[in-house]
Amino acid sequence: MTVSFKKMIIATMIASMALSGSAALAQDENTTAPTSVPPVTSMVKKTIDLPCAAAAVAKREAAVSSAFSAKSSAISAAFTKRASDLAAAWAITTAKDRNAAIKAAWKTFNTSAKTARTAYVKANRTAWTTFRTDAKVCRASSSVESMGSTADANL
Repeated sequence: MTVSFKKMIIATMIASMALSGSAALAQDENTTAPTSVPPVTSMVKKTIDLPCAAAAVAKREAAVSSAFSAKSSAISAAFTKRASDLAAAWAITTAKDRNAAIKAAWKTFNTSAKTARTAYVKANRTAWTTFRTDAKVCRASSSVESMGSTADANL
């Protein structure tokens, strides 16, 4: 079959369906029509406030960046303290005291690093929650960028 032959068959099918539909409508003219027609709301397009959406994104990005910077500074400080504590621990000549000091240095470091990560996750989550709220006000869909919240959380 050639393409033009297929087009002709499809056009014939569409025309016959249209004619049969109009004949059915003509037969139903005597029936009682519904008194109220529901409003069509699905055809209404929402207008996105682009400057508002851009401001919401900028606000979110600044908050995420600030949270990451705070996390980075806190972890850097934890590394510096760990280095100092371990240097002091290895200067201890008694094995029992040295081992206790080494263990304490690592425990302090792990606690500080965990606190920094927890604070970052909380601040990141807050930034994205605020963004979703702001995006709704701007009539913008935040679902387009939702995958970024996972990427930010894994830093």
